[in-house]
Amino acid sequence: MKKIIYILLIALFITGCGEKTKIKTEKSLYFVFATPLKEHEIWLKAKDGFDKACREKKIHGDWLGPTAIDTAKMEEVIETAIAQKADAIITQGVISKEIINKAKEKGIPILLVDSDIKDCERFAYLGKNFNEQAELFLSDIEKKLGKDVFLEIGIQVAEKDFDIASEQIKEIENVFAKHEGGYVIKTVSESKSDSVRAKKEWLNILSSTSINVAINFAGESAISCNEAAKDLKIRDTMLIYGVDDMPETIKLIKDKQIDGSVATSFYNYGYEAVNWLYDYLVNEKELEQQVNSVKLVLVTKENVDNYQEELK
Repeated sequence: MKKIIYILLIALFITGCGEKTKIKTEKSLYFVFATPLKEHEIWLKAKDGFDKACREKKIHGDWLGPTAIDTAKMEEVIETAIAQKADAIITQGVISKEIINKAKEKGIPILLVDSDIKDCERFAYLGKNFNEQAELFLSDIEKKLGKDVFLEIGIQVAEKDFDIASEQIKEIENVFAKHEGGYVIKTVSESKSDSVRAKKEWLNILSSTSINVAINFAGESAISCNEAAKDLKIRDTMLIYGVDDMPETIKLIKDKQIDGSVATSFYNYGYEAVNWLYDYLVNEKELEQQVNSVKLVLVTKENVDNYQEELK
């Protein structure tokens, strides 16, 4: 009788351990996407990917952030997520490295998308290779203007103080240095991710400065640049390039009003980030590398109808 009871106790012990492991593995995880722009058209594509991956993995996910550029509010979102013991955080690399290190100390991995931060304790980075982006711009410019034309360039970024802005400009300088005709960056302005401000800045610049190439690193800026150039009746004197594939940008490329825009899949910023973090937390799967480049495509009138196939 004692032997039978002993066997039953052992069986219950094994069953109990198995159930505990199952609960630990299948418990509902909590992920926070601290977006830089909660309602921006291009970042909402990242939300679509984030939401879908969270549904597939049965993760509770929150999409939180400011409606206008405000890194302090982004950091408030992250501080709250840390306090609430979120399992993982996804955000753009425009915040302080100290808050990333604080999350790491609490055992919370932070995955950065679109913009990286060097020398910090982030889990990984998923975003553009800015050197490749600059190469795409120069190749198309030389295709249209030739290799011997001196390039007078105007640049607009979302926020001058962001590392992503300085890094993109730095790679323009590195890549365009090989242009045989030479180049100069005559002006750098900022849109603050606001289309009204973007157009006002371009109107001021184009009315006083001669350029033949406009490069816009904020999603709305190429659209605003085109409007300003048309208002001043100088649209035919320059090439206009942008980033991202906002619907209006794509329409203007089809209408030959914008010459090109470097696009990537913001959807994957949400979808891949969730899957990588899930595999790390649940399956203990480490990424092969911390820095991961996304697929880039320069959308022009030649490929505007099928560029999304390339991004896949």
